[in-house]
Amino acid sequence: MRKVLLLLAVVAALAGSGAAAASNGGGGRGDVLCGPGCNPGGGYTGCKTIEASHSSSLWLVYSVRHAFRVSYCKSNGVITSMWGQVNYCDVSGIANCSPTVWFQTGGGNGSTWATFEAHALWTIAPAHIYNSTDVLTLTIPTIDG
Repeated sequence: MRKVLLLLAVVAALAGSGAAAASNGGGGRGDVLCGPGCNPGGGYTGCKTIEASHSSSLWLVYSVRHAFRVSYCKSNGVITSMWGQVNYCDVSGIANCSPTVWFQTGGGNGSTWATFEAHALWTIAPAHIYNSTDVLTLTIPTIDG
């Protein structure tokens, strides 16, 4: 009888956690579904946004910054969702930057890590004398803090 009651308690708890996930968009975007005490030692649980960037500037002449950003959630150290991947540029002066492609190169949902690559074309000077392709890499780390 105890085993049946314990099994019913576990099923009820799981049903409640499923309802909590559904109320938050199902992917864990937004509020953390399970705090650090949920599974001690089981890995990071929560959501983060990380960014990688390169920049160049010459004071009073130009500045250019290429960046790539991704948001993700993990449950017990495993990626449950990724979204908001943004490849963008900030420029001023005689610089021009055009973000081109980005793609996932490894890991992802169901893994403890993920890697990305993002590209942009930089041009400095009105006559387009200097052109460059900028490549960023970004890693969602296995160990989050």
